[in-house]
Amino acid sequence: MNQPYLHPANQIIQDSAPKETLYVTGLNDKIKLEDLKFILYILFSQFGEVLQMVMKKTQKLRGQAFIVFQNITYATNAKAALSGMIVYDKPLIIEFAYKKSVIFDRIEGKFYYKQKQHKELQPTLPNELIKEKKQKKFDEKIQNSSNFNQGEINNVLLIESLPPFVTEIMLSELFRQYPGYSLIKLIPARGLAFVEYQNDDQATVALKGLSNFKITPECQLKVKYAKK
Repeated sequence: MNQPYLHPANQIIQDSAPKETLYVTGLNDKIKLEDLKFILYILFSQFGEVLQMVMKKTQKLRGQAFIVFQNITYATNAKAALSGMIVYDKPLIIEFAYKKSVIFDRIEGKFYYKQKQHKELQPTLPNELIKEKKQKKFDEKIQNSSNFNQGEINNVLLIESLPPFVTEIMLSELFRQYPGYSLIKLIPARGLAFVEYQNDDQATVALKGLSNFKITPECQLKVKYAKK
């Protein structure tokens, strides 16, 4: 029996049971949609593979996102860790979606939704991620070395080989997750950024947490201590 089509905005109830899909509200709709998609992707993908992201500029869906994980465990861990986190000056409000995403129906071979009905639920990862996958892969040895040209331990970190689409705001949202974050300085022409923490120990925690972190499927962060 065919299941009725359910608009994304109606897929959430306050006490919904755990699902692979998370419903995120309270997003800052003054931020460019692609920038918002990017930061949400790098935040949520820390907890497992993100199969799908749905974000729209329409009046009914603005300030909201649906994020589909590969399994319920990933979604549950992300919800617990990220609920209330400040992103672009607003706290993330995260709930489980009411209905299972149609992407799992496609995976399981169920095609009872008409194309025009679920067109808005097709996978929509950020354009930058798609472009980045076409670029030449970084040297594998360099990517996998978290000790690449390390400077002496100090409270300032250096990030190298940043893709051109990365902005200072994107990086700050990522590094400010770690206690002691102070400031960041991006040098776009050189693909470099410096991140300062209040002390050496706090910088070390951030370095260990974000070294080789994938900001796109093909690009890892190269983080080390800055030379003083």
